[in-house]
Amino acid sequence: MTEALVSIAIPAYRHAQYIETCLASVCAQTYPALELVLIDDGSPDDTFEVAQRFLETRRDRFRRVVLERRENRGVCANSNACIEACQGEWVHLLGSDDRLYPEKVAHIQAAIAAWNVPELALVHTDTDTLDAEGNIRPVRRPDLLAPPGPDHAAYRWLFHRNLISNPSLAIRREAFLAIGGFDPSLPLEDIDCWLRLAARYPIARLPETLASYRKHPGNSLRQRRKMLGAFLLTYAKFLEQHPGLIPENEIRRHFRRNVRRFWKRLGDERNTHLPAVAAAMARSLFITPQAEDYRRFGEILLAPIR
Repeated sequence: MTEALVSIAIPAYRHAQYIETCLASVCAQTYPALELVLIDDGSPDDTFEVAQRFLETRRDRFRRVVLERRENRGVCANSNACIEACQGEWVHLLGSDDRLYPEKVAHIQAAIAAWNVPELALVHTDTDTLDAEGNIRPVRRPDLLAPPGPDHAAYRWLFHRNLISNPSLAIRREAFLAIGGFDPSLPLEDIDCWLRLAARYPIARLPETLASYRKHPGNSLRQRRKMLGAFLLTYAKFLEQHPGLIPENEIRRHFRRNVRRFWKRLGDERNTHLPAVAAAMARSLFITPQAEDYRRFGEILLAPIR
């Protein structure tokens, strides 16, 4: 029996230091029927040249190779382009600085067949992390992992916490395209996409550590501030597009937790926003927050710091 074609999509950008490790982990997959789609997003370093040299003698590993360099359009547009260019039913989206374990594709394909859920849209596994030097850090705490197997209401836990590590996942290409792919208008495209998929299709966790996520230094307060602002805009969009999907008591609890996080990220601006924070916390005890409440706080965090 001929194995189904599985795609590896790598939206590459400024990772000349790591791209060989990334590509070597793809070549080492035990699953034989692979295609590789790598599009470099106008990297200012030699990421594309390093990838090109590495693949010169390894193209026979793949049934199909797409290797392109385009002008810079951002990670969202480049990820969409990579997935659109794929021909496999299932696409493994891989950051150009991340790494796969050799059994990743094979084990996910076997799990998809065993679950036999035709509408399944996404499978994710557990991950460990790599630092800049390649040292491995342990897997996440077990209490911060999603339930194993297919879940037809995964948006319930995704709304509260993103438990999907990007190098661990495989996406059913048809489902991804059906929901419009990543939204370039949002600063945090991945969790928005997973929420939209989960609202329409089941997604599943395979409880094995099959990928490594690269963590870089420099996670400053300013970056954490922008990240929370992006999350708040994502929550606003989801509530606006899917009214009634999340129970009201969960929204109130979720909103208060994020307003507390908002307060921590304000720094010197706390006095300015104290009345709005106090009013929002008190109001949410009795009235369910709406999309505009999330959006208002998100836009504050994403505005330039004066």
